[in-house]
Amino acid sequence: METNDRKEENFAEDFKDFDDEAEAQIPELEQDLVEQEQKEIEEELLKQQEEKQDASEAPKEIIHTEELNQWEEFSEDNSVVKKYIFYVSKDFVPYIDNLTTDERSAYINDAIQKKIDLEDIQKNTHKKRSLIVHLIVAIITIFAVTPFAILGAHKAIMLTFDNYKYSQDNFEKLYKKHFENNKAYMRSLEYNKKLQAKNKQ
Repeated sequence: METNDRKEENFAEDFKDFDDEAEAQIPELEQDLVEQEQKEIEEELLKQQEEKQDASEAPKEIIHTEELNQWEEFSEDNSVVKKYIFYVSKDFVPYIDNLTTDERSAYINDAIQKKIDLEDIQKNTHKKRSLIVHLIVAIITIFAVTPFAILGAHKAIMLTFDNYKYSQDNFEKLYKKHFENNKAYMRSLEYNKKLQAKNKQ
């Protein structure tokens, strides 16, 4: 029995020592875990920063959704550029041969722009000329038609006065005739009265 008690006491002491060691090691383990988590977080942040820097430094890939034919391609500014074939006169071949591809493109584009500007100037000049011609025709028409219009208006006014005078004359004639008829009628009435008075006497 004593041996068993001693064994239990020894076991209890050993277990106590183990608990003490475990309790002493817990704070160290916790600190190690915290430090490890912090390192992992820092490493993750560093990775993310590096990925962002790589993404910003790396050239952006341009995704083209358009399908281009053999005469089209994309330029540096992501716009579609078309290829054309031009036939150059013999006199200009040496000059064109001395130009680079970019210089040729710039030269042709400048020539096209100048041609467009010249056509715009010609259109504006044509519009101005047609406007001036229409204005001159309108002025000539006004000066040519104005005398005839005045003459026509004068004749119309004179015809109106003539018609008014003719109507007035006719009215006066009718009035005079009617007055004379009334006068004659009154005379006949007076004459009849005088006759009747004589007959009574």
